[in-house]
Amino acid sequence: MRALQDAEQIVADYLAELLTPALPAPAPDAEVKVVSIDPWRTVPNAEPPTSADSRYLLCLAAGVRLAVPMSDITHMLPMPPLTPPNTTNPICLGRWRHPSGVARVADLAAILSPDMAGAHSPTLILLGDRAWALACIVDEEPVELDATAIQWRKGATTRPWLAGMSQEPKCGVVGTAALIEWLEKELGP
Repeated sequence: MRALQDAEQIVADYLAELLTPALPAPAPDAEVKVVSIDPWRTVPNAEPPTSADSRYLLCLAAGVRLAVPMSDITHMLPMPPLTPPNTTNPICLGRWRHPSGVARVADLAAILSPDMAGAHSPTLILLGDRAWALACIVDEEPVELDATAIQWRKGATTRPWLAGMSQEPKCGVVGTAALIEWLEKELGP
């Protein structure tokens, strides 16, 4: 039981570090002002989310649990055979031809931690317009997350696809559009 608590604390610390904004170092001769920063801001939502907007699929990659919005998932299936990638970037596992076209497959573990590239990922999640898919481990059935209980990030420069963190269940929340935009920049068209 103690090992499980330690593992959960390590993951919580890791996610907290990801969600804390980095501050530039002050110049050596500059006056230093102490400013209180609240890295966990809950952004008020003008409209309450619909039940479709609050459902998330919990995925596991590199020992970190992430919630992907069900509204952004087009299809989920066991990992099919992939066409080899046309890049040496470890994030890209290859391409998968599906009835609607071709999806580039990104390794969610490698996105989180490059040294975890190639970790066991038995599930393929097809995103949005079916141009991108994620390889990961699906943790459990979709869950409902209360948008007001998610600690949202604002203006993140590192890991812009990490939209926030849910305390219950403890997981990072993926901004799918930001993830796809980041993948396009990282891996090219």
